[in-house]
Amino acid sequence: MPLHKVLRPFPLLLIAACAQVDPASLAPPDPSAPPTGLSSFTLAPDERVPATTASRAAVPGQIYDLPTLIDIAQTNNPVTRAAWLRARQAALAVGLVDASYLPRISAEILAGRHVSGSAGITDSLGILPSSTVTVGTGVDAAVLSLQWLLFDFGVRSALRRGAEELSFASNVTFVGAHQTLIHDVTQAFYNLQAATQRETLQRQRQEAALEIVAMARARREGQLATVTELAQAEQLAAQARFDLARARSETGAATTRLATLCGLSPSQPISVNLASTLQLPPYPPTAVDSFLHDALQRRPDLQIAFARARASEANVAAVEASFRPRIVAAATLGERVLTGAIDDSLLGSLGIERSQQVAGVYLGVSIPIWDGNARKLRLAEAQAGHEAALAEAENMRAMAEGEIIAAYEALRASLAANVAAIEMVSTAQTTYDAALSMAERGLATVGEVDTALRLLYDAQLARVEAQRAARSSAALLAFASGQIATGQ
Repeated sequence: MPLHKVLRPFPLLLIAACAQVDPASLAPPDPSAPPTGLSSFTLAPDERVPATTASRAAVPGQIYDLPTLIDIAQTNNPVTRAAWLRARQAALAVGLVDASYLPRISAEILAGRHVSGSAGITDSLGILPSSTVTVGTGVDAAVLSLQWLLFDFGVRSALRRGAEELSFASNVTFVGAHQTLIHDVTQAFYNLQAATQRETLQRQRQEAALEIVAMARARREGQLATVTELAQAEQLAAQARFDLARARSETGAATTRLATLCGLSPSQPISVNLASTLQLPPYPPTAVDSFLHDALQRRPDLQIAFARARASEANVAAVEASFRPRIVAAATLGERVLTGAIDDSLLGSLGIERSQQVAGVYLGVSIPIWDGNARKLRLAEAQAGHEAALAEAENMRAMAEGEIIAAYEALRASLAANVAAIEMVSTAQTTYDAALSMAERGLATVGEVDTALRLLYDAQLARVEAQRAARSSAALLAFASGQIATGQ
């Protein structure tokens, strides 16, 4: 087939290959319209999104305490696994820099053919016979080459320092992810503990309210209480039923939150040992100034921030070193085979083949002279990045210091509130016992007993909240100072 007929479809194929879909058609047509294919701003189900999570079923009959829940959360939570994989990725980046110190060996195998045809004899008179000549040439080569960067005057060493700092930051991020998870599980545990205590108090409050209703009805039948007093007692019972229902809802939500954080199925009930895991002192054991310096140095976010600042400083050194020469050694070893054939329809065929050994050793020096100020711009960019990272780290340090001091003050205030709540419960209990005793002897009204009961349970709820706040503040201080590691 003539060559021009063979090449005729190529322009059409080239035009088809260069044709592109308008990317703007993939976006919504205007700010008020949904994306193409949707009639409203409600998305259709996407089967690519997993419908279930890899949650772990709770062991039937097992009672989980706080350390066990933390251990389960650290095993199941995908955040800690992702942080671990990021740490491995950063460690492999260090190995990638180390690999640049070694020589690179590559093998290249090339093969090519070229065939052309033409008229061998042209006779306008038609006396000589016509002939065609076909010429074919080929090149086969197999080469083994070695390249070794001997000296770069500091580029790779700077890159390795930066990679090591980023690997250190990734390891600290992994630790920080565990600390964050421990803090979240601990707070969820204390919230569940407080919710359970509130539910118990509300149940006791309902029982006491029903006793007051019974007493008010008996007094009413004996003409010792008014209709208003009986209505007040019934109102107290109704309020107690409402508060108990709300407390049960809060307990269920707290249980679901804790199970979800631990990677347990929230659809299955879990049994949690809610015994107190933290004895509350009346005041913090030491002054904030005595551990502030150590706490700042322990915080994962500060270690990460300053490690990234050091990595950016190493990047500046690597850019500066790129201005210096590079010394490279290279070697090649291989064989090249040249083949050729001439085929004439009248004279016959003639073949040619030649083999040639290829070998060489080279030592080269690359000296950068001018690249259109690209290196100068890269250096300015790296320096700006380092200064920004350092400024961000310094700002984070100042914010962390404020967080630690605020957490310490919150702990001190919550411990003081806890002491006051204990005294308030004791006083309210005495008042309620006295009012109930006097009412049984007819010396106090139902309304007075009602008021005393309200004050008692308000004081008990305040004590539960004070205990929860104190335990949460202690956990928050441990987390803010980078020292949270267990559920204690």
